[in-house]
Amino acid sequence: MDAPFYKFGLFGDNASLLVAFVIGLGFGFFLERGGFGSGNKLARQFYFRDMAVLKVMFTAIVTAMLGVFWLSRVGFMDLSQVYLVPTHLGPQVLGGLVLGLGFVVGGYCPGTSIVAAATGRVDAMVYMAGMFAGMVMVGFAMPAMDGFLSSGDYGQVTLAKQWNVSYGVLVTLVVFMAVAAFLASEWAEVKTGSRELTSQPLLGMKGLTRSRGLMLAFIGVGVVAATAGSPYRGHDVRVNEKELGQMVSRQADHVTVDDLAGRLIAGTNVPRLIDLREPGEFGRYHLPGAENVPMATLASAQWRADESVLLYSGSDAHAEQAWLMLKARRLPQVYTVEGGLDAWNDRVLFPRLTENPAPGEVDAQKRKVAVSKHFGGTPRGGAAPGEVKDAAMSLPPPPPAEVPAGGDAAPKKKAKKEGC
Repeated sequence: MDAPFYKFGLFGDNASLLVAFVIGLGFGFFLERGGFGSGNKLARQFYFRDMAVLKVMFTAIVTAMLGVFWLSRVGFMDLSQVYLVPTHLGPQVLGGLVLGLGFVVGGYCPGTSIVAAATGRVDAMVYMAGMFAGMVMVGFAMPAMDGFLSSGDYGQVTLAKQWNVSYGVLVTLVVFMAVAAFLASEWAEVKTGSRELTSQPLLGMKGLTRSRGLMLAFIGVGVVAATAGSPYRGHDVRVNEKELGQMVSRQADHVTVDDLAGRLIAGTNVPRLIDLREPGEFGRYHLPGAENVPMATLASAQWRADESVLLYSGSDAHAEQAWLMLKARRLPQVYTVEGGLDAWNDRVLFPRLTENPAPGEVDAQKRKVAVSKHFGGTPRGGAAPGEVKDAAMSLPPPPPAEVPAGGDAAPKKKAKKEGC
């Protein structure tokens, strides 16, 4: 089993909440043991008298960055499955300033305030009350702020791509930045008289101390990362030809437009619907609830292994190519819309009706008219105006819950916004 475990379906939503709870307990325990449940200790960093917070944060950043880089590089972890928070520059800069101001004024950040409140500190309880009051106020103001919060959208970007450097070089730069921050922090503590110079683990002592050894180890691993290549797997994928051939022969690789229309009307058992066309075409018309993921960006898009994905384009070609790409990435529940938008237009939006339907075809023809009207289409030929009006009042019955043969039933899940 590869990591990340949640993305690859090792456990579901409920288990993930339990795992997060246990990790949170451990995180809070070590925060308190390290003294970070004290507002006085946290505030001392702003006077350069105790820089433990900055040191711990840089240690966490470097440890996580080196760990993720090398676990991905050796193939244990699929970094492409790790969620990247989209960048909205203006709103996030303002949010950072508000968080920093609250930290300076209150002496806590959100996480440390909860730890401190759990130990009975009254100032932390007051801080938490203010934090939740602010959340409620922002919640009510959200409709008015929506335009600003969605502004400055740069998408999912990384510094490596923005600066056009390799990820390994970026890791090395962060390691050296962390070392510089450690040295500057200890120098500041000495200058403010909070500690004696000879007690510093990096400054003022002779020999190879434990802290210096750890620092050199970080530097060494970081420097090697600069020449280790990309941590992303890229095109290193595998295709099981026999399995894919069996799916195609059983017609288990696609959903018909009639089936999809019924699911959309019923609002149940609808997979994550992906439109592979370019943004301009998507803007002119797309299926209800569809997301636009053009073919050029498909390789970098984020997918959960436990979700059901339904792909469509103008016709079959691009959808089938995208289906093969995602199956090669080991996504188990990937399907295409048979015939794409061409089939959707011909059979759902603008179905051709029989001029004189046989008695057994009347109900089916009425359902076609109802479905067409539901999605804003117009049937072609066949029924008289009065018959069309009557038929439009009768929507088709809810579709069966099954997905194509060989797949598992998977109700549509609302896309989650991950990360902090």
